[in-house]
Amino acid sequence: MGESLKDKNKYLLFGIVAANLAVYYAAVQNDTIVTGDWSGLVQGVGNALPAGFGLVLIGIINAQISAETKSRIVFMRWRNPLPGCEAFTRLASADPRIDLSSIQSAYGPLPTDPLQQNALWYKMYKSVETDPSVIQVHRDYLLTRDYTGLSLMMAIVLGAAGFIQIPSAGTAVLYFALLLVQFILSSRSARNHGRRFVTTVLALKGAGR
Repeated sequence: MGESLKDKNKYLLFGIVAANLAVYYAAVQNDTIVTGDWSGLVQGVGNALPAGFGLVLIGIINAQISAETKSRIVFMRWRNPLPGCEAFTRLASADPRIDLSSIQSAYGPLPTDPLQQNALWYKMYKSVETDPSVIQVHRDYLLTRDYTGLSLMMAIVLGAAGFIQIPSAGTAVLYFALLLVQFILSSRSARNHGRRFVTTVLALKGAGR
């Protein structure tokens, strides 16, 4: 299931990378666009090639990064970064949809150790993984998690390339700031979707699923 959801997200991630390259090219050719030198704009396509190769490399590197490492980037913590590690001590009590007493009746005392929390939550997840609501929120989490990893790498690669290739220092700084905003927004979205993924499973189990 996880692999099929990742496959479905590949096209969206490709679109995100392509859009970033387009914005990079526009930043590099900012002066040409402002002056209306359209022939120079076409001739300047070669300036974007190094960044394009960088994005290909980013895609290759992203495929090698483990799910745990991506979670570390999203949740900004090294130990126990998976969202299920906070399933019962933090997330369950904050969601009014979850009937904790029903879950406790079915599973006994709920763990407080992060690894045990994640293990029990994962057991619950496997029993409802085909539920449409779980599939959707799981897909959203995988998409935004991978987007966060990509946006961090793009901030590093394209940001560095921008300071070299963008003619205006002010434009280069603004472009780098936009890359950072992209990373911040994608990471916040991934955290929200990750927590929603956890609580959606718990809500279904609390309802007797």
